[in-house]
Amino acid sequence: MSLEVSMHSDRCFRALIEHSTDAIALLTPDGTVTYASLSIERILGYTPQEFITINGFDVIHPGDIPSFAHTFQQLLATPGLVDTKQFRSRHKDGTWRWVEATVTNLLHDPDVQAIVTNLHDITEWKQAEEELRALAEQKERYVGATIVKITEWKQTEESEQLFRLLADGAPVMIWTSGIDKLCTYFNAPWLAFTGRTLEQELGNGWAEGVYPADKQRCLDIYTSSFDARKPFSMDYRLRRFDGQYRWVLDNGIPFYTPDGTFTGYIGSCIDITERRSLEQQLQYSEQKLRSLVESNIVGVAVTDAEGRVYEVNNHLVQMLGYSQEELLSETMRIQHLLVPEYREVRARAWKTLVSQGASLPEEKVYVRKDGSLLPTLVAAATINQERSRALVMFLDISDRKEAERRKQEFLGMVSHELRTPLTAIMGLIELALMQIDLRLRSLAPDAEELINQVEQMLKRASGQVEIETRLVEELLNVSRLELHKFELSLRRENLVTIVQETVANQQQAARTRHIELALPPDEVVPVMVDAGRIGQVLTNYLTNALKYAPVDRAISVRLEVEASVARVLVRDQGPGLTLEQQQHIWERFYQVAAPGHQGPDGGLGLGLAIAKAIIEHHHGQVGVESAPGRGSTFWFTLPRASKETLE
Repeated sequence: MSLEVSMHSDRCFRALIEHSTDAIALLTPDGTVTYASLSIERILGYTPQEFITINGFDVIHPGDIPSFAHTFQQLLATPGLVDTKQFRSRHKDGTWRWVEATVTNLLHDPDVQAIVTNLHDITEWKQAEEELRALAEQKERYVGATIVKITEWKQTEESEQLFRLLADGAPVMIWTSGIDKLCTYFNAPWLAFTGRTLEQELGNGWAEGVYPADKQRCLDIYTSSFDARKPFSMDYRLRRFDGQYRWVLDNGIPFYTPDGTFTGYIGSCIDITERRSLEQQLQYSEQKLRSLVESNIVGVAVTDAEGRVYEVNNHLVQMLGYSQEELLSETMRIQHLLVPEYREVRARAWKTLVSQGASLPEEKVYVRKDGSLLPTLVAAATINQERSRALVMFLDISDRKEAERRKQEFLGMVSHELRTPLTAIMGLIELALMQIDLRLRSLAPDAEELINQVEQMLKRASGQVEIETRLVEELLNVSRLELHKFELSLRRENLVTIVQETVANQQQAARTRHIELALPPDEVVPVMVDAGRIGQVLTNYLTNALKYAPVDRAISVRLEVEASVARVLVRDQGPGLTLEQQQHIWERFYQVAAPGHQGPDGGLGLGLAIAKAIIEHHHGQVGVESAPGRGSTFWFTLPRASKETLE
């Protein structure tokens, strides 16, 4: 399979995960949203980019905030605590949606450092629950007790008027029929529903409103039950006064006098259109799930925490090389097929499933029946209320892994074939410039002028070589990040020294510009970092500031120290960034045009993306504060190290 096909399959798989009905959001202790999955738009209407600009508490219904805030405070006080709450959340269109949120405190986890919130839209379920509760209450109250009372009143002809008065006040449609099967009475709610008169409905007239395709089935059930003197329950479509057919549930029971004489049937109807619609939606969801399992796009299995397999599709059978019977046997456990070092990964994934209902895609390696290795991308979601079973999806990434291996070989070639000649060219240019400087004093005036021209051209060539070297290094850094080959040499360093040296180097390179430096009172700010990489990040920030700010305006660099974090800020007085630009500024290959900038700047739009990756590898954060016409402040934070003697 080609690299393109492999990448396409990977995107298909990730699309299936992102199109889950659940959404995942990461929150800080103050409610700030730092991440939202694509599914947030299906639930609340906000794009992930829009949602991360909103405080999570701002979309909770005011009436639900006290309860949620109490739960949230308990979560903050207990690392690892999991709780589930149901509340109303504001949709982008202004309506309120019911959601069920499973909230987990993972602030203590260095890989997460957030409150993980799994959101599930339960609006329709809440509506259906309310409707079913109301219907049950109606049925119990009126189809039960009320009908009994009606039948008690309807014992004599003298009580007929009282019976009809009670029936007309019932919130359900009521009918009666005689021993000849013909209907003798319909109450006021029935007549209001159909928009017809009592005379039109009597006898078999009511059947004129039954949907043609349902009529014969409806009459057959009624007739057979009547002949057998048995209760019946049936649903059919009945024409409403506005011409629309609505589904109704019709329950009928035989009616007897106190002496046991059969006098006909009495029944009640309720509108169940919305309930049937919800049932059809549930059936459609089940069909979609079944289609996914049988599509053979990815391997699919239903498993439990112990690894027992309850269902597999043909694609997974083909991927693993085991028969369906072998995989479904009581002795088979899916984790036994994992390479040993990945078994702990599965155990952690199941803890996530239990707490959140879904797990993010993770790479795992399985052993096929023939002993060969199968690299996969695996994700799962629970499928029952107890969260004891999960639907697990497996994507074969063997071709992608092979492509990555070939790509790594290519990177090695690029490193040698591109950087080595560039280094040699730079060395020759520097040697030529040194020779010119040594011989310049002994030359005739004409030759001196010529040599000066050659010197200027060599300096321009040197500048172009530096640009090409930087571009090659940026491409190599991005490729290393993609292949998880990005290496750091962590040592205890003084962040003050790193900032001072980086600013001095930039000031030397831009002598006509002014860079202001503000340092904290502490002469030592210990951090565990790769000093070269942190200097690379600050250099990128300064390069951008010098590029976008007016030449007569100073650039300010400030180092701040908080309780456990050090923050470096670079402030320029340039044109600033719009909100949309701020949302994209950290993406690869994204560039903002510099006002008045002449010619290409020699960049690929990779600098900030690489800077973000470097800081995140150091467990820090990056950010920007800006507004059009007000300049920009780019910042990054790093965890402070303990106060020990620096190496």
